[in-house]
Amino acid sequence: MHMKTVVIASDDAHTAAWLRDALAPLDARIVPAPLGEIKTHVLSGDVDLLVVDAGRSPEALAQAVERSASEGADLALLMIVEAEALGDLRIPVRVRSDFFVRGASQPELLVRVRSLLWPGEEVVAQDVIRVDDLTLNLATYQATVAGEPLGFTYLEYALFEFLVTHPNRVYSREVLLRRVWGSDYYGGSRTVDVHVRRIRAKLGPEHSRRLETVRNVGYLWRG
Repeated sequence: MHMKTVVIASDDAHTAAWLRDALAPLDARIVPAPLGEIKTHVLSGDVDLLVVDAGRSPEALAQAVERSASEGADLALLMIVEAEALGDLRIPVRVRSDFFVRGASQPELLVRVRSLLWPGEEVVAQDVIRVDDLTLNLATYQATVAGEPLGFTYLEYALFEFLVTHPNRVYSREVLLRRVWGSDYYGGSRTVDVHVRRIRAKLGPEHSRRLETVRNVGYLWRG
């Protein structure tokens, strides 16, 4: 079986180093590259996954990769985007694609990368968390109760996933904003309260009791 090749395209040295460290556990060849060399790598035919620091302009990046794919390139795409770019984000349809919000965790990045590099093989035991009839699938970003999808928005899911994967520990609103919304988010911390209320409503009375409010501190998931 040939070793997969992952190209990391970023002009930011800190981001590129963070990505290299995060992807080090993979059985794959990691190749750093400046953004200006994306097309060269895409058309080389030797790239299985392109991880691109798309920042606030994921639309332009997605169009460029799609154009290259139409010229015969066969690869997957993972875009690193800013939280404020989510509203205008368009996932390419001619390329297997996913996105990762800057500021999220390295384990989440690995899950998304594995799902693109090895589709159909990425769901392993540690990717599925079960609490009674509640199931959280970290590989497919789905949450269900008794088999019924909960219908979370992206940020509701991201907040819920973070709390569930860090159980029995209290997190302040400010920490949750940094870990889920990203370090560049400038909105008020009360947006966390709004998302928690929506999550609880979708979980239903039985499971929502596990999502506890710690007065004057923040929230925790009781595992």
